[in-house]
Amino acid sequence: MKIERNDRPHMQNEEHFQLNTEFRDLVVKYGPAELNIEAAFSTFLALYLQEDEALLKVTKSAYTAKIQEADRRRDQLFRGMVDANRSAQNHFRPEVCEAAQRLKILFDTYGNVAKRTANKETAALHSLQQELTGAYAADAAQVGLIEWATELNAANQAFDLLTKSRYEETAQRTDLVLRQVRLQVDEAYRAVVSRIEALMLIDGEAKYEPFVRQLNAVVEKYSNTMATRKGRAEKKS
Repeated sequence: MKIERNDRPHMQNEEHFQLNTEFRDLVVKYGPAELNIEAAFSTFLALYLQEDEALLKVTKSAYTAKIQEADRRRDQLFRGMVDANRSAQNHFRPEVCEAAQRLKILFDTYGNVAKRTANKETAALHSLQQELTGAYAADAAQVGLIEWATELNAANQAFDLLTKSRYEETAQRTDLVLRQVRLQVDEAYRAVVSRIEALMLIDGEAKYEPFVRQLNAVVEKYSNTMATRKGRAEKKS
């Protein structure tokens, strides 16, 4: 009987930590002493706690109060501009209605950019600004969205500046720590797995079979998640 492997280095940070959490809980359930892996599991557990701490620091550094506020500001401006255009579609002047309807097609093309990841939203808003000051400039002026677009562009640039400059060094440093800890956790995990497989050869599989079956189910779950994400990415490319 063999313990299944998966591509741990390419897992997302949260997935990696959650897999380790489920592995920890499974070992605790069956008992490190009963499995005869006390020393190896102790090493894994110490590194697991370091990963937990490092992941928390990365999360905090990526979403500071100032960055959150800047993100909320641009989201509110985007929604306000779309709402203003929606109202203009009922304007008493036909030329304003027509301009608003053309702009609706533009906004529908971009969708709700506020739901995108931070970097993708920044890029989308930059592209939208170019459209509103370029091909759709006359319509934006007709509907009265020039000020909205100007304010939104300023908010988007402010957000981009925060994420790229002020917090770049801190984010890189904490992310580096997390990557290093992940490698150490993976090594400790492999040591536990290798010991269990060696013990199965020596003592027989019966004692370890329930644990291994449950662990394989956990590993398979995350492997399937990664495969699904990879498939989606390939379809988009």
